[in-house]
Amino acid sequence: MIWNNKHIILPICLFMIFSNSIGQTTEKLELNRGVDAYNNGDYGTAQDKFEQAFEANNQYSGALYNAANSAYRSGDFEKATEYYEQYAGTLENKNDKAKAYHNLGNVFLKRFSGSSQNQNPEEQKKSSDYLKNSIEAYKNSLRNNPQDEDTRYNLSYALSKLKQQQQQENKDQKEGKDEDEKKNEDKKEENKDKKENEDNKDGDKSEEEKEGDKDKKEGEGDKENKKNEDKNKEGDKPKPGDKNKGEEKEVEGKMSKGQIKKDLDAVNEDEKNILLKIAKQKGKKKGDNNTKDW
Repeated sequence: MIWNNKHIILPICLFMIFSNSIGQTTEKLELNRGVDAYNNGDYGTAQDKFEQAFEANNQYSGALYNAANSAYRSGDFEKATEYYEQYAGTLENKNDKAKAYHNLGNVFLKRFSGSSQNQNPEEQKKSSDYLKNSIEAYKNSLRNNPQDEDTRYNLSYALSKLKQQQQQENKDQKEGKDEDEKKNEDKKEENKDKKENEDNKDGDKSEEEKEGDKDKKEGEGDKENKKNEDKNKEGDKPKPGDKNKGEEKEVEGKMSKGQIKKDLDAVNEDEKNILLKIAKQKGKKKGDNNTKDW
């Protein structure tokens, strides 16, 4: 019932009247040829004939309507859409408008059904637009004929499809979001593991460096201690101009006061010994003389 073109039947009676009239014009001949082709199931030829009839006389809006029906039957939905929209725009009668919009809704719904399996994002958008356009066409049909039950049924069907599509889109978006979140979590975990590995690597290296720094520091400390010891030893050596325990230290090329005193004391001691020796000798000589005198 959904795909039943409710008003797809061509106005054959009208065309037959034209075909039996005397003095047929070009547009009338093309109309009759189109009707024959349509009845024979040759929808492509029928579409061409109806188009030619409308080109010959654009007052023949019925030819445009029949061209739209033929295009729909042949699967040329783009042309069918164009012709139904154009036809509906020429009408004043509400019932005729309702028929045109009903069939236009069928075309859009058919195009939606043919493209809904395509996963290409651009095609998915087109598919969604076809469904929304079919809903709008059915609403326009009901505005002109609110009592049409077939149009009501088709509208309900299209609305249910739209609801399903929106639910699927929400599901896909949620799954896509969850997938993105999962990827982000995996990436964070990967970065965390990488950082931990780098930290562990740096930690091992730091221990080695610390050990090396410790040995280096101890070596530098030993050198510093040795340097201080050498410095202390050098400090124990007498230096020019320095005093140690109240004594003047020797200066190269000069005699200190202490040395001079020692030398003088030695001289005095020697001199004292010499004088003492001389005195003893004199005393001995005196004794000898007394003995001789006695």
